Amino acid sequence: MARHISSSTIDDVSNNVDIISLVNDYVHLEKRGANYWGNCPFHNEKTPSFSVNQEKKMFYCFGCGKGGGVIQFFMDIENIPFAEAVEQLAKKHAIEVVYEGSFSKKANEEYEKAQKFKTDLIDLYKRTAALFRYFLNETEQGKPVLAYLEKRGISPAIAERFGLGFAPEDRRWLKRFLIQKNYSNEFLAQSGLFSKNYPDISFFSNRLMFPICNRNGQIVAFGGRLLEGDGPKYLNSGEMLQYKKSETLYAFHLAKNQINKQKTVIICEGYMDVIAYHQAGLNFAVAPLGTSLTEEQVRILKPLADTFLISFDTDEAGQNATFRAILMCRKAGAVVKIVNIEDFNFGDKQKPKDPADVLLNFGAEILTSIVENSIIDADYLLSKLAKKYSVDTPDGKTQASLEFFPYIDALQSDIQKESCLEQLCNAFGLSLKAVRADFNRRDAARKRTKSNEQTSESITQDNQNIKKNAEIRAMLAVVSNTEYFTKMRSMLTPDDFEEPAAKELFYALEECFREDVVSLDTILAKCANENLQKMVSETVSSSEFAINSQKAIEDSIALVRRNSLERKRERLMNKIRLCKGKTLEEQQELRNMQYEKMVIDNELNVKDVTE
Repeated sequence: MARHISSSTIDDVSNNVDIISLVNDYVHLEKRGANYWGNCPFHNEKTPSFSVNQEKKMFYCFGCGKGGGVIQFFMDIENIPFAEAVEQLAKKHAIEVVYEGSFSKKANEEYEKAQKFKTDLIDLYKRTAALFRYFLNETEQGKPVLAYLEKRGISPAIAERFGLGFAPEDRRWLKRFLIQKNYSNEFLAQSGLFSKNYPDISFFSNRLMFPICNRNGQIVAFGGRLLEGDGPKYLNSGEMLQYKKSETLYAFHLAKNQINKQKTVIICEGYMDVIAYHQAGLNFAVAPLGTSLTEEQVRILKPLADTFLISFDTDEAGQNATFRAILMCRKAGAVVKIVNIEDFNFGDKQKPKDPADVLLNFGAEILTSIVENSIIDADYLLSKLAKKYSVDTPDGKTQASLEFFPYIDALQSDIQKESCLEQLCNAFGLSLKAVRADFNRRDAARKRTKSNEQTSESITQDNQNIKKNAEIRAMLAVVSNTEYFTKMRSMLTPDDFEEPAAKELFYALEECFREDVVSLDTILAKCANENLQKMVSETVSSSEFAINSQKAIEDSIALVRRNSLERKRERLMNKIRLCKGKTLEEQQELRNMQYEKMVIDNELNVKDVTE
């Protein structure tokens, strides 16, 4: 059985974290009436439709429909799982996290051991980063590296901010030092800091060191740049318990607040480019880690940014990575632009190859200007295709068009798709009718290959749809006024509900009341259906059941009860008709059913009529 955070912990977090203070870290809020309002951090808007209610401890966007409590907001804005959101908020507010679940003693010990190992690793990496900083700043060995940083235009303040360090040439020093600090050989062998085949040999040596942090600023890995000698130019930590490359972005912990403020992120290729942007005052730059941009990394950035600026190298590998990144970001609904150093006018001077070179040779003002003049991705792609193919020939036009079609596929708006088709035609002198026919033919063929998968998905989605019938309205009214659930549970049971979503919500409230942890966050945490969660958030936020709530709830309970009794009565009538009453057992069963029907009739105030 999986290990779960207790409902009492969820309730403590929900009740003790001030939602206004939390949201204000990401969104500028202004009070209007009973609620606070701001521009939604989850979609692009100019007129505030994002509402936060301090008393109810919930948020709701009337534009995009996102809503929930304290925990849900933190999950969405940080793009992290529920358990991680609770744990982070609890730690920040000194709330003890209590776990529950049925574990064997061995399973529980293994879990605790894994958690301790992860904590110890993070502590070890923090200590090791401090050692690298010492070797850079305080030793003779570090002086050439400091000179290199100065030559590259990296200021001491920026080096300090990014925690840059130096791993000395001696590959055995680190193991000796850590053993003296009472680290065990077994633990160090699993730390990722040493060679797997030669456990006394450091993985990094004679390299400029770049600490890699998670979203909370904890050091979880390293990157090392070779300045002289043989070996790969860059060497990066392998994946570990505390570090997943595809889910980590270099400098995200330093950039995330500015990304959210600007609603823009610069995605560049490596450590030095990120540092150059930050030194130029463009503090919203991050980079993937040794791999191309991943969908997980885009999902981390999308809640904070509407516009993605791609700043990859101009070589073939960089351009291929740029194209993949454009498609990925467009599929996520982002606006995408390209930081185009290659076509910028640098006068008579030698053209720089990357942002770090721009900063060093032309200064922060020019680098900022290049970013401000980033070109929209469609223009960039069409320009590249015009150079790649002979677009004055039919074959060249066809090849360029076919290569541009995946970009159009990735767009999330039909208007955007139509506009880009027209732009393609204008760029290469094509007929819109012909291009649209080719695109639609290709699109239809592509869809046919996925028809079975799409059908399966649509069935799943249909099963999740919720109609706002009388049962759902009854439950939503009580969720909006939880003090009335005591009355509801005294008159109704889950079996009185025919609608599965209403029954699920009843069970969620019942669990919360039994555990004495009733809050919006705990109720939502016990609902598995995302559509139901959204409906609850929207209803509570809209205050639909705030006026005359008692009468509305009493009427709803009465209606649900009546409908349930009528269904039971109908089932009994069918059984009575089928019962022959020939044996003593059948006669007794018939009498029991007739008595049960009489009780129902009395409650429904229905006169007994011989059927």
